[in-house]
Amino acid sequence: MSIIHTKQEDGKTLTIVATGLTEEIIVRSSVDYVPQFVTDVFGETKRVTKDITMAKLLRQLIKDYPDYELVSIGTPVNFDVAPTHLTRVKMAFESKDQVDKCLKEISVSDLLIRSRVQPAWSWESPMANALNVVLHVAWFDTVYFMQFKDIFLGDMHCRYSAKFGFDPNDAKITHFRYDEKGDLDEVSKLNQQEEYADSIKDQVEFLRVFRDGAIETA
Repeated sequence: MSIIHTKQEDGKTLTIVATGLTEEIIVRSSVDYVPQFVTDVFGETKRVTKDITMAKLLRQLIKDYPDYELVSIGTPVNFDVAPTHLTRVKMAFESKDQVDKCLKEISVSDLLIRSRVQPAWSWESPMANALNVVLHVAWFDTVYFMQFKDIFLGDMHCRYSAKFGFDPNDAKITHFRYDEKGDLDEVSKLNQQEEYADSIKDQVEFLRVFRDGAIETA
């Protein structure tokens, strides 16, 4: 795709990385950066794309969580993009009503993601067993992952989780990275690419700009 760079007076660069009828995804940065969901795509990367990583993940979950029911495969977007990371969130609830409300909120969020131009993350394979729920988030850019990997514990998600009476601090959260073959490795220590992404994460903004002029973090 054609990537449009515009230099601003403050020295930052605006880069249009995705565009649609309703909105554009713009990266504003003081470093030269193009997100991986633009570069690590089918036909242009050696890394396997989401169609392969999803198949591998589902096979692994069937093995590791045989008693869990797969609620869905997750958000059906970005199958031509190679995900960079995966976050697993394990939650134990006190009532079936909490489980149902949690999965309902995930469904609503999923619908919003599907309507968006080039999402930088997506829900993957939510599962449930009795009062336990396991959620996954796939990330499609390392800088974005470093910026938002802990967002589940932030104020916004605490308010979100309050809808079904759950404290996110009680969840077990595990981060993984994908290798080129689509296999998962737990992030116990940052690798070189993650260290670099962490060093520039405050210099890169992912913005969603709507045709009516509204702007939000992508």
